[in-house]
Amino acid sequence: MNALKFVNRSAAFLSSATLLLGATILPMRSTLAQTAQWTKITENSVKDQFFVDTSSIQRNGSIVWYWEYRQFPDANNALLDVKVDQPVHGAVMRWSADCAAQSQRLRKVNAYTTNRKLIQKFDYGDTGMLLQPKAGSSTHKVMEFVCRSPEKK
Repeated sequence: MNALKFVNRSAAFLSSATLLLGATILPMRSTLAQTAQWTKITENSVKDQFFVDTSSIQRNGSIVWYWEYRQFPDANNALLDVKVDQPVHGAVMRWSADCAAQSQRLRKVNAYTTNRKLIQKFDYGDTGMLLQPKAGSSTHKVMEFVCRSPEKK
């Protein structure tokens, strides 16, 4: 179990590092190193952009785990459930989605400034917000995408 936690944390770090550095992490001999593959899924009316790291998609029956990145041209501190002292312009989020129930649970959030400086990390684990995204919403489009996507090997 500890090895699995280590692998998940390592993958999360590598995905965040790739995003923040704006560069590709070169594959190393370790199986833990992977390149994040951010794919733009949608953009809403206020120009918020929604991306999925397709290399992070993990499937177990109808349950799918994945990393999402949201980029906000205008600060979106309302995304967080606590007050932070800097404007939030980006967030890397870990989700688990139940594709059969069309619901998802927020597991982790890493909040960033406009220049991708980390503001704060939040780890909700099994107690994160559970929601059923409204059909047609950006969040629903992201969930539909990951539910239709194959797991990357």
